[in-house]
Amino acid sequence: MRRLLAPRIFAFVILTLTLFVELVSSLYANQAGVIDWHHQYIGTPKVSFFHKFVSRGAYVLIASDRNVLASINVRSGNIDWRQVFDENENILAFKGYENTAISVSQRDNDYIVRSWESHSGFMLWENRIKNVRIDKNSNPIIENDAPGVDVIFAANNLGILILLEGSTVINLNVTDGSQMWRSDLTDSSTIFYKLVEFKEKAYGVGLKKSFSSYTIEVITYDITNGISKLQSLNSKVGNIKDMIVLGGSIQDGFIIWNEGGFIRVNRLGTLVIEQSSLEELYENVIPSFANANGKLALLDLNLGSRTEFLVEVPTKEGNTAAVFKVDSESGRLVALYDLEEKSENSLYSATFDKNSRLIISRSRVVAEDVAKVDIIAPGTGLVLGNYEIPYSLNSYGDLKKTVLDVDSKATGYRMLVTSADGSIHFWKDHDMVWKSEESLAHTIEAEFLDLPERKLWTQEVDELAEQPEESETISPLARYIRRVKTHIEQLKDFPAYLTAYVQRFIIGDHEAELRFTDKSKFSLHRDTFGFRKLLIFVTRTKLVALDTINKGQIIWSRYFGNDVFEFNKIFIVRSSTVKYPPLVVAIGIQRDSKGKIVTRLFRLNALTGENFIPTENEKYFPSELSLPIITKRILKLPVEEPDERTHIIALIDEELKFHIYPNHENAVKAFIQFAPSFYFTLSDDIGEKSLKGYKVVKNNVQPFDITEVWILNFPEGESIAAIGRRPQNEKIASLGRVLGDRSVLYKYLNPHLVAIATLSTSKTPATLNIYLIDIVKGSILHHATHENVGYLHPIRIAQIENSIVYHFWSENYNEKGYVAVVYELYESEIKDQRFESPVFSSFAHERPYVSAQAYMFPYGINAIGVTITKHGIATREFLFALDTDQVFGVSKRFLDPRRPQRVLTNEDKEEMLIPYDPAIPDNKKWVLSYHLPVAGIRQIITSPALLESTTLVLAYGLDLWFTREAPSKTFDVLSEDFSKGTLLATIFGLILGILITKPMVRRKKVNARWY
Repeated sequence: MRRLLAPRIFAFVILTLTLFVELVSSLYANQAGVIDWHHQYIGTPKVSFFHKFVSRGAYVLIASDRNVLASINVRSGNIDWRQVFDENENILAFKGYENTAISVSQRDNDYIVRSWESHSGFMLWENRIKNVRIDKNSNPIIENDAPGVDVIFAANNLGILILLEGSTVINLNVTDGSQMWRSDLTDSSTIFYKLVEFKEKAYGVGLKKSFSSYTIEVITYDITNGISKLQSLNSKVGNIKDMIVLGGSIQDGFIIWNEGGFIRVNRLGTLVIEQSSLEELYENVIPSFANANGKLALLDLNLGSRTEFLVEVPTKEGNTAAVFKVDSESGRLVALYDLEEKSENSLYSATFDKNSRLIISRSRVVAEDVAKVDIIAPGTGLVLGNYEIPYSLNSYGDLKKTVLDVDSKATGYRMLVTSADGSIHFWKDHDMVWKSEESLAHTIEAEFLDLPERKLWTQEVDELAEQPEESETISPLARYIRRVKTHIEQLKDFPAYLTAYVQRFIIGDHEAELRFTDKSKFSLHRDTFGFRKLLIFVTRTKLVALDTINKGQIIWSRYFGNDVFEFNKIFIVRSSTVKYPPLVVAIGIQRDSKGKIVTRLFRLNALTGENFIPTENEKYFPSELSLPIITKRILKLPVEEPDERTHIIALIDEELKFHIYPNHENAVKAFIQFAPSFYFTLSDDIGEKSLKGYKVVKNNVQPFDITEVWILNFPEGESIAAIGRRPQNEKIASLGRVLGDRSVLYKYLNPHLVAIATLSTSKTPATLNIYLIDIVKGSILHHATHENVGYLHPIRIAQIENSIVYHFWSENYNEKGYVAVVYELYESEIKDQRFESPVFSSFAHERPYVSAQAYMFPYGINAIGVTITKHGIATREFLFALDTDQVFGVSKRFLDPRRPQRVLTNEDKEEMLIPYDPAIPDNKKWVLSYHLPVAGIRQIITSPALLESTTLVLAYGLDLWFTREAPSKTFDVLSEDFSKGTLLATIFGLILGILITKPMVRRKKVNARWY
């Protein structure tokens, strides 16, 4: 008996270890960054400035529209540090002083002031300021033109003065941020927007609403105690943009404004006003202003205590500008320099060199691929340099903002440039030193694009691209000669190919072949295992294509800001084929000449980003199309038109009209054949209180009419919180789940199933309801309720095959925390039993059997993805974007409702079930992104490789992170540590042994015959 027991124990141990093999998988340190890459972004700068440290030189400090503070190394463009705020905490101000920087942000009704170490990003202190109130509706200045927030640093460390909401001034201690005094202004008709400090006095400058204009008001504070005095200036200002405030700190401050044909100047703290006539300015002082034909603009050069500023005037030939200064002694306006050159889109910025000499830059785009920068010293009239820098107008749009700096150790300039698409560029003299594609921080959607095989597609196709008429005129001999020439031309790549092939075979470097072809004309093709794809991103006004293999290198980018106000969708309508390139359609909105919103569609070659115009049928396939509609829903239909083999796109407008693109005759015929089986939903956005199902009315009139088939009104107080939809590219390998006793539970595979999560917040804590709905007839196939749910935490839901996973926060006293629930849907609870009908129909009365289980989850999440493989054979893995900025992978075997709550039986072991545990383990080895901080993840998308074991994963939001994941291990490819050299040596050794021993054996056999 003991002899029989020992082998059983040994077998049980081996089986248990086998079950947990994939649980202990992890990434070695030397593998980090090999199969994955990470792009960090900060967003488009709202505030940016050069900040010079005493011991470390200059860095760029930035506050972005993605609520990120960052320090950028000017030499490399790398992010030295960044602080990512919550999405609902808006950064309003950011200012540097010596080795610190102050940020002001708003979250709900509170303002948060923080002090940071400039060189490290370490937070020194924080002060949360409450009870700041103002009625913005009574005065539109803050909402439309100025934030009503400002920060100044008082001399002699007397404090940091903060202006909030244009109505509250607070003085904070420099060391610990404690409040020294506070002043709340009660007059809601006055909005202050600027603070200036000089000689222990602080001046708040604002505008008071009068009948037809604004009056300038100045409030003076004693910095030491906060005692204030309010003054009104004799002034009429039409708009806050007609006024600027200069100076302060080491000299008097001044207000300059445009009023009634004069530029007027007031020295802060007095009621004295100096003025200069615009007529005299135009005719006698600044020659380039002579032909002015519009309103001048006052431009603040942000020079701190300096009083120089810019006046820009429109003329018939273009805009021109001049530099002025307020004389600190007399308080009068002094003209310094006429910039003369006229252009439409010049940008100006300024700084001063080590000798306190004012330096001004003028930047503009002068050609499709060239930008020009002039560096001028207005005080001496010297033009210090004229530079031309490579710049793609097609990729980045026009220039939007420039920040100038002069290197104290050199004679050249350097400049931080923000372009219209949101990207950042760093220029130095004639060169673009680095750039950062910050538009990707505003990604709306992303898609994987399969690249064509090299043998089926090249960018110089010969026979495949021929028209029938051309083929008839080419003789077989000419065709043969052309093909021989092609082969001879390709011979030059053979040595590199042979080297790459040997390298791939010996050390398993499967990307070596791609590296040698990247420089050739056949660069855009897929690799052996399908790891190389294009990632097509659509941002607010731009499309960008990245290469998954080459660390996310940009293949092409294209700016559409002049044609589109904002993109909202992108679809891959045609994948790679033998003759035709892959196509994408980007859809956005724009205002026409009458101010009405129209929908724009762009049809692009996915390999180049250029408009795709077919050689035939150009009339039916326009590369650009405008529709005078506002879309309510946009769908890619699972049907192709026969001419170009592209998927048809459906657009439902606000009047519930159904448009298709393309809409030629054959496309309409293909859609009409498909329409009877097509059902869709509207009003399924987050926050909606009902769900409606529609179908298209069968007719030949375009646009098509749609009719409401059903409506599902959720109970009072409930609204949609999350929606789960099955991925379009999912593959299902098996129709059932094989159990340990070889019986089968058949999966409920309803292509029309949608999982809806609703929240009822009529009482606290809230109630979460889960509905499984068939969108064909609107029937509820399953309904579950969770009480005591935290509504402040997001609800996330994912759907794949017959599985549904959702995640929420539970307020239950005995299980307070995050919960993940998994459903599996089967045709029957009884083994080997299926629905009676051999064909699935949504109109049948059968309902699925739902197997469900809940698990405590260790983290909050922002998104859920799921791995998809080529045939759906490999074990699935759910990918969670954690609120800790990491990607966490949990095998489907852990999120399994069939995990037994008892001792495992032999059948359970045969099915490879894992014993039930109420909590998903917090296993750090499951963190796919290891130590990388992948900030702001909003979505995780996946795509299958050619290897069944491997899935390509992309997480995007603020950052981009890409990797390859193999949930069931790479069972279909040799591992990297497999010694192919040893294998070859063994084979050659065996061959050599055979060659040596074969004659010996033959002689032995011959000798044996003689004896």
